[in-house]
Parts: sequence; C-alpha cells; structure tokens
Amino acid sequence: MDILKKRGIKLVNKEVAGCNYKCSNGVDADIGFIVEYRHIDTINEIIDDIDKALAGNFDQIGNDFIGTDAGGIAFITPNGIEFYDEDGKNILPPVCPLDEFKDLLIVWRDFLNRPPYNGQKVN
Repeated sequence: MDILKKRGIKLVNKEVAGCNYKCSNGVDADIGFIVEYRHIDTINEIIDDIDKALAGNFDQIGNDFIGTDAGGIAFITPNGIEFYDEDGKNILPPVCPLDEFKDLLIVWRDFLNRPPYNGQKVN
C-alpha cells in the first residue's frame, strides 16, 4: 500500500488569488510538516541524509536539523524524525520512522514537479 493511502493523505492543488497552491488535506502531521518544503534541492538533501541514516551511516549526515522556513523544528535521529515544540526543548510524539518520512518526501517532491506548478497563474 502506498504511503498516501496508508495515512489517508491527499495532495491537492488549490487556487489562491489566481495562482495554484500545492498542499495536503491536513489529516497527517508528518505531511503537514513536509509541505512547508518548497525547494526540490532541500527535499533531495534531506532524502540523501535519511538514506545515510537508514544505511547506518549517521555520522555522514552533514546537518541533522531539518527545520522549515515556517518555523518547524525537527531532527534526523537514529530513532526516526523527531519533531520539537516551538522552543526546541520538548519532543512532540510520535517520532516518524525514517523510511516513512522518506516516502512522504518523495511523493511530495514528485507532486511539486507536476503541473500545475506551485505559484503558477491559473486561467
């Protein structure tokens, strides 16, 4: 079963002020964090770091912090993706398994790469 079906997630294109806006249906906290990533290069870097962690090469990860521009705080850890409160002091459960976070990143990246593109004018 694919990760979107497993979690009941739908990725959607919404028209906002005449432009396309890519988002999710808001039912999953992990994808809610991921949709804040809008740059493919950033997503690819995180996927590469998760691959290193999954291979047991955690020491090869350049930066385990994977926060978002919107202020989300998270870290790649051997236990999975750990999300923190806005003060960065308390872990917010649950920890997302690395393989599932990677799968969500991949489907989000692929969605961003499909027209209509994010920010594109809608006729």
